[in-house]
Amino acid sequence: MGLFCIRGIVDLFLGTFFVSFIMHWANNQIVSVSIYRLCEYFAICGGFFAFANLVKRHNKNLMFGIHLIPKTILLMLIIALGPNVTNYVIPLGLLYGISDAIYCLPINVMMAEKIPKHTMNWFMGLKTTYKHIIKLLAPVILGLFIELSSFPKMAMFILGLVLVEAILIISMSPTKHIDKTKADILGFAHKMIQTPIIRKMFIMEVLRGLGIGLLITIIPMYTVHIFHTNLNLGIFTTIFGACSIITSRMLGKTKQRRTFARLLWLSVLTISWAITMFVGWPSSTTFLCYNFVYATSMLVLEHISNVNMFNLSQSKLIQEQHQTEYFVFRDFAIFIGRWIGFVGLMYIGVFGGYDWLRWYMIPITGAIILFGVTSYQLNNKLGDIQ
Repeated sequence: MGLFCIRGIVDLFLGTFFVSFIMHWANNQIVSVSIYRLCEYFAICGGFFAFANLVKRHNKNLMFGIHLIPKTILLMLIIALGPNVTNYVIPLGLLYGISDAIYCLPINVMMAEKIPKHTMNWFMGLKTTYKHIIKLLAPVILGLFIELSSFPKMAMFILGLVLVEAILIISMSPTKHIDKTKADILGFAHKMIQTPIIRKMFIMEVLRGLGIGLLITIIPMYTVHIFHTNLNLGIFTTIFGACSIITSRMLGKTKQRRTFARLLWLSVLTISWAITMFVGWPSSTTFLCYNFVYATSMLVLEHISNVNMFNLSQSKLIQEQHQTEYFVFRDFAIFIGRWIGFVGLMYIGVFGGYDWLRWYMIPITGAIILFGVTSYQLNNKLGDIQ
C-alpha cells in the first residue's frame, strides 16, 4: 500500500496541481491543458501496446520499476523549465503518459494474478481508502507550499518521493507467473468481438474515458477558475477527499452483488441531479454540490466497475495467458473515450471558453450516466459466468 500512497501524491502533483500550474502561465488555459492531456493519453495507449510483450514475457516487477525513469525526467524538466513549461506541454505530456503506461499495465496484471476474486472488492475498497487519505492530507500541504514557495521547488520534493518509490519496488517479492509466449493482440481482438460480455466491458471503458477521464481534469480547472488559488484548490480537494474516504470504506465492506446494483442506480440519479443544478443555476454553491457528488457517487461507479473489470479478468472467459492482452484493450477503450472528450475540450478552448465548458459538462455527464447503466448490465451478467 506504500506504493499506492506515494503514487497518489505524485499523481496529485503531476495531475491536479500541474494542470493548475499550466493554467497560471498559459495564454489559452483550456487549449494548453487539452494538449497536455491528449499527449499523455496518446502515450499511455501507445505504451500499453508497445510494452505488452515485455510485461507478459519478463519479470513484471522489473517492468514496473522502469516507469520511474520517464517520471524522473519529467520532474527534472519541470524544475528546469519553471514557467516555460507551457511551451513544452507536448513532450511533458508524452513523458507522463509513457510513465503511466509502464506503471499501469504491470500493476493491473499483477493485481489480477495475486488477488483472489473473493477479496477483490475488499482490496479495492482498502486501496481507494488509502488513496483518498492521501488526497485528504496532501492537497492543502501541496497547495500551501506552492503558494508560499514555487511549483518547481515542490517538484524537487516529489523527486525525493520517487527515490522512496524505487526502494519499495526493489523490496517487492518477484512475480511467479511469467509467460514466454508473445502477446496475441489480434487474437484477443477477435475473441473480444465474438464475446458479448467483453464487448460490453469495452463499451463501458470507452464511456469511462469520455466521462470520468475528462472530469478529472475539468473539475480542478473550474475550481481554480472559480476560487483562484492553489491553496483553495487544496482545501476543497481535501474536504471532498474526506467524503471519498467514508464512501470507500463502506464500499469495501459490501459483499452482495445485489447491493452493487442498487448503489449503481442511486449514483446515476444523484449525478443527474448534480449536473442539472450546476448547468441550470451556475454558482460556487452548485459547483461544490457537484464536487460532493463527484467525490461520492462517482467513486461508487468507479469502484464497482473496477471490481467487476478485475473479476472479469479472472473469469473463465479470460484465461491467465490472456490477461495482459485484456488490460491492453481495456486501456485502448479508455483512450478512445479520452481522445473524443479532449478533442471536444480543445474546440471549446479555441471557440468558446468557461461559459461553453459549463454546457460541455452535459454530454460528459451523459457519458457517465451511460457508463453507470453499462456497469449495471455488466454487474448482472458477470454473476452468471462466475
